[in-house]
Amino acid sequence: MSSPNFCSVIGFGVLVSMIGLSNVNVVGAQTISQQFLDPHNAARSSISGANIPNLVWDKKLQSYAQSWAHNQASTANNCDLKHSGGPYGENIYWASWSSTPSDAVNAWVAEKQYYNYATNTCATDQVCGHYTQVIWKKTSRVGCASATCPGGGTFTVCSYYTPGNYIGQKPY
Repeated sequence: MSSPNFCSVIGFGVLVSMIGLSNVNVVGAQTISQQFLDPHNAARSSISGANIPNLVWDKKLQSYAQSWAHNQASTANNCDLKHSGGPYGENIYWASWSSTPSDAVNAWVAEKQYYNYATNTCATDQVCGHYTQVIWKKTSRVGCASATCPGGGTFTVCSYYTPGNYIGQKPY
């Protein structure tokens, strides 16, 4: 298997403010998991003719993401935008003011404008690997979590199985 071809790090100055990330926490009428899933699946279904299936929520991936989010939000790491290096695909996001789970996903999806499907590349000096992980057709499950940083802000992680972004492969 070839190695991933995009770095999935994003550091917008935006805060994803969530306290606790349990599937029972509800903002409005949606669970936290649904707030992450809906924008993922909207991005996947918006690609005409690609027949990309919806992602399903995975509690094991959520637990993995939560563990890494807490690790990075520790005083020792102070929300350093660093990947876990684990077995899953991964998008990370740091934010500095109050926001929602969908804001993190929408930031990744906003990279669509920089992705050229025909050449399977990002525009010069732009990042688009978060977007391609979100829409990676072979990815079937996702779990996401956030943790509050000691200096303010929140570190958000989404873990994906099967991982995407392999060199020489298109997302769908």
